[in-house]
Amino acid sequence: MRAAVLLAGCLIPAALAADSAADRLAWFREAKFGMFIHWGPYSMAAGEWEGREVPPGKNAEWIMHDLRIPVARYREMAHGFNPVKFDAALWARLARQAGMRYLVITAKHHDGFAMYHSRVSGYNIVDWTPFKRDPLAELAEACRREGIRFCFYYSHREDWDDPDAYGNDWDYTPAKQDFAAYLERKSKPQLRELLTGYGPIGLVWFDRGLYTPAQARDFMEIVRTLQPGCLVNGRVGNYDQELEGDYQSLSDNGMPPGGLDEYWETPQTLNDTWGYSRFDHHWKTPETVVRRLVEIASKGGNYLLNIGPMGDGAVPQPTVEILGRVGAWVARYGESVYGTAAAPFGALPWGRVTVKGARLYLHVFAWPPDGMLRLNGLRNTPRAARLLGAAPGKLSYEKRGSTLLMRLPAAAPDPIDSVVAVDLDAPPRVDPPVVEQHGSAPLKLDYMTAVTSGTALKRFNRKGGFHISKWTGPADAATWQARIAAPGRYAVRLRYAARPAWEGGRYEIAVGPRVLRGTVQGTPGWYEYRTVDAGTVDLAAGAYTVKVRPAASTGHDLMYFESLELRQDLGN
Repeated sequence: MRAAVLLAGCLIPAALAADSAADRLAWFREAKFGMFIHWGPYSMAAGEWEGREVPPGKNAEWIMHDLRIPVARYREMAHGFNPVKFDAALWARLARQAGMRYLVITAKHHDGFAMYHSRVSGYNIVDWTPFKRDPLAELAEACRREGIRFCFYYSHREDWDDPDAYGNDWDYTPAKQDFAAYLERKSKPQLRELLTGYGPIGLVWFDRGLYTPAQARDFMEIVRTLQPGCLVNGRVGNYDQELEGDYQSLSDNGMPPGGLDEYWETPQTLNDTWGYSRFDHHWKTPETVVRRLVEIASKGGNYLLNIGPMGDGAVPQPTVEILGRVGAWVARYGESVYGTAAAPFGALPWGRVTVKGARLYLHVFAWPPDGMLRLNGLRNTPRAARLLGAAPGKLSYEKRGSTLLMRLPAAAPDPIDSVVAVDLDAPPRVDPPVVEQHGSAPLKLDYMTAVTSGTALKRFNRKGGFHISKWTGPADAATWQARIAAPGRYAVRLRYAARPAWEGGRYEIAVGPRVLRGTVQGTPGWYEYRTVDAGTVDLAAGAYTVKVRPAASTGHDLMYFESLELRQDLGN
């Protein structure tokens, strides 16, 4: 039984803490939109050190690493860190007015400098600088006043200041480093400080990953023990191995081409770099930010949008202006984003769709010139359609087969994204996508067009890319609808990776009535994909259902599935 935990003066009973991943994720799924803040001594350097700029394509917060600044020199710069324009209330208010529901700030980035009052290391903003204030304490309180979930980023593996941590090979000799000692001496104790000194924490955003699953689980256990309801992002563990944490954390500025079956978040920047750079003026437009938010929500994820305050604590004016305009859109149309789920529709000629129960939100980026909005593949019966926004109104509509047609006003109500709400008789049911063969070209079936069932899931891994896994028995499957244009004999080629312990698992590939059977072969390392010939099938032109599944219960995952290809065997 977990005892109650004292967090910054707040007694949190264990009985009120979330114990399951679903419980922990509930607020996160509702929130959808968060603010990421990269801020530290590197913000003073602003992308330049002694006349040298950060190399093209590199990030300002990596200046110590990329320009190989000696620890002593970087520490000297950090001594002068005095962000007198820092205003926690303004930052939290900026996040709330932009429509953001949570905020993640760098408590320690890779430079090793603590942006809070750490008792573990004197290399922190209170003890090392003339500022003498704890920004995290002030920001945690400001977030609570604004109704924002306070969260923090912590670089648990990488620390260029510490002689035993990963990353600094210009001051220290890697062969002489004791990484385990660093974890026990600095990384874990600082994590405990952060989890017990700043009240309830929404999530811990780890970065760069640890070497082994056991190391990652140690950090997760600290979080689970001190704050059971706190989320842990997917970067807590090794990027090349199986997911650890509560949700998938995509690559920087990453975006899945389609939806995933596990919950996910994408960290993205408002310009190019993460920490402040005086040279980076490539600001995203409010239109880009809003449409990315909608696209991410339509695919079932969260948008963590980064800002980089200046070294003096001021927020760049373009940031304030862009987020202000984004916030105006969210204030009008937020119901079409918050708490929505992935839509069973992909990209559409006019925009995107989000879903909440039996309601569709049609986000119209491109207003139809003929005034008729078309949504194909919908099997439900619509009950009502209306415009959201300042001038809401009911729309006339009709259903022709599986196509819903709605008559729109002549002009779009919103220049960025106008939203139509459609109430259905039940949660949406749609026609599955059909993969069409073009001429005699090979037909490739992958996660994008698959319909998963049972425990089979569409997933992501930095090394493995987008794949299907978590299937252990015949009820777990990936299914496609395909249309063959050129009749003939087809070679069936399966591409997958498998852990050595999974070798021997049996699978079935059904192409229409024909079933091919095979045995999984292990692949070296993690996500080392191989292509195997599964057999041949004779196909007439027409529509086919293609299914891949375990042939029997395995007691473990079947494989990491990447794709299935039907290639015409022109030699027969």
